[in-house]
Order: sequence, then C-alpha cells, then structure tokens
Amino acid sequence: MRMRSFKTKLILLVASSSLMLPSAISAATETENMPAYIYNNGFIQTNVHGTYVPGYYLNVDENTVAAFIPGGVGLVAVDKDAVLPEGSRFIE
Repeated sequence: MRMRSFKTKLILLVASSSLMLPSAISAATETENMPAYIYNNGFIQTNVHGTYVPGYYLNVDENTVAAFIPGGVGLVAVDKDAVLPEGSRFIE
C-alpha cells in the first residue's frame, strides 16, 4: 500500500512540475538583442513589431515583418523584401 501511495505522489509531482515549466519560460528576462516572446495557449509567440506571430523566431530585426499567408499557413515572420504567394499580405 505504501508503494502505491508513493507512486501516486511521484506522478502528481511530475505532472505539476511539467505544468509550471511554461510559466518559467515566459518569465525569463529578455535582452536588447532578443525579440519579445510570450507563452499563450500552449504556444510560444514572437513579437514582430507589435504583432505576435506563432513560433520562436531568433532573427527579428528592422527588416522582419509579419505576413499572412492563406491556405493553412497563417501568420509568419518574413523578410520585408520576400516575395509572397498570391493572396498573401503583410501585416502592419
């Protein structure tokens, strides 16, 4: 009986620890060279000049813009000089 109680407590500890990990990720401090990230609804999002784009983008600079690409792709961060598919648009 004691072993069953120990296993239950261990499983609850591991499960609760895994739920606290996203809070630790979003609470991390940011530097000047690193774009801002948030953890929202189970996904990391990157701030691209005021628009939060799903994903973890490392090289966000003044040439990076958010773009909407239809057809199941959605919001992405691209270079402002990139040629987008037909129907796509840059997000201001």
